[in-house]
This record gives sequence, structure tokens and C-alpha cells, in this order.
Amino acid sequence: MNARLGFFDVDCQEMNATRDGLALRPRVQPLAEAIARLHAAAEAIGAPLVFTTCCSGRMPQPGDLPGTLFIPLDAADRAWEHRVTAHRRFYLQKRTYGDPKVNGERRAFDMFQDNGNAERLVKAFAVDEWIVFGNAFDVCVDCCARGLLNAGQRVCLLTDVAALSVRGTRESLRAMVEHLSQRGARVSTMNELLSLIDA
Repeated sequence: MNARLGFFDVDCQEMNATRDGLALRPRVQPLAEAIARLHAAAEAIGAPLVFTTCCSGRMPQPGDLPGTLFIPLDAADRAWEHRVTAHRRFYLQKRTYGDPKVNGERRAFDMFQDNGNAERLVKAFAVDEWIVFGNAFDVCVDCCARGLLNAGQRVCLLTDVAALSVRGTRESLRAMVEHLSQRGARVSTMNELLSLIDA
């Protein structure tokens, strides 16, 4: 596969209990092997990997993750830009209000709504397509894919590396994927993607 890819891990990871590394969110534990394979594939081909943490999770703070570039919420804070080429892993900060109900009411799960650097970051790589997968597929992944499409990016949804939200159903997932497909997103599976990368 000659296309230049970017990988977007939506809310699969959070800081571990001792805050000295990353752990998977409980809902995606069954997807641990698939997530590890996708991260390894991104590293193997030198692709950028952007990730977020659930607004109800243990969010990284600046300096928590050596080797990962922290992308702040504030659009006026652009000190990170000159360091992009030296990194392959990027943490895109999300807003949190400390209360799941308020997070939902204020759409804190939408990283493109609140992070003023999100669009700037994804455009910095000039990738041909973003491989999108993750947690709360019918809510958080949906917002990620919409944000990427709104930014003029091409999107590939890995529907087999997907955990639904608490209120999500197979029907809500199907409706979301259908809507995004109509907007131009491509749908694939992890194995299909990895076979193309390895070809």
C-alpha cells in the first residue's frame, strides 16, 4: 500500500492508576490485541498516531508521556507546532468538566469542538487517509470522524475495532456508519487494512 496513513485512536487509552504510563479503558479491554496490532503497524510504517482520552478517564497532563507530543486545547498555544516532525505519537487534549452528566451536556467528548489545535494538527501531516478506531464508537468516534471529514480529510473506519457507548446499540452504530459512509468515509476491518499495509 503506497498511501500515507495516519492512525487515530479514540479514547482507548488513559493514564494508569499510578500515572506512570498508559492503560486501556475498561470497555476496550476485549480489543487489547487489535489495538496493540494497530499501534505496532503505525510505528512500523512511521505513521502518525493521534490519540485522545475519554473525558471521564484519567487524562494525561503535559510532561506525563515522554516521547508523545501534547496538543493543548488553547488555539493560541502553538508552541507544539515546531516539534511535530520529531514525533510520531500525539496526545490531543480533550476538555473535561469532572462530571459525566455535564461532559455529555457540553459535548466534552467532541475533540474537534473544544481543541482549537485539532484541525491544525491533522492537516500538518498531509496524510492520504486517517484510520479511525476506538471507544464509544457511536459517540466519540463519530465526532472524531465528522471532525476529520469537516477538515477535508479522508477517513477509514475500522468497525471491528469498536466499543459502543453505554447507551449505544448495534442500530445506533449502523446508522452512524451509514451516515459517515454517505459523507465519504470508507469502512474496513483491521485484517483488511493490515493485509494492504503488508502487501
